[in-house]
Amino acid sequence: MPKLDQNSITSLILKSGVILSLSMIIIGVVLVFIRGGGDSMSLSQVANYHNPGYTITSKSLLPANFLQGLINGDGLYFISVGLWVLIFTPLTVLIDALITFGHERNKLYTLLDAVVLFNLLIAIFVIPRFIG
Repeated sequence: MPKLDQNSITSLILKSGVILSLSMIIIGVVLVFIRGGGDSMSLSQVANYHNPGYTITSKSLLPANFLQGLINGDGLYFISVGLWVLIFTPLTVLIDALITFGHERNKLYTLLDAVVLFNLLIAIFVIPRFIG
């Protein structure tokens, strides 16, 4: 088996993440149309973003419910998981780079990578709790 260089690994992670994300989103959209809605909402309620009582946000589709939503074949959960995969794809590249730089004992790039990764994780998980 040929040894993969860092660029090949990064390319593989990015391609796989985008393909998986796109597949999940397409499956979700198809399921929403086939079932006429999702997450106990009709298609017209899902499509109507002006009605505050039926607005779909990240607060209404909680990650704790993702597995059950996927098992039930709920299209909105497939779309949500697809979007999360898309968000975590570049984070996976950063984690891979952090491991590689640490293994190579490249202190500067390890530190820079860790700072960028930390900032992104704070922006994704901490800051949204203080907004709205």
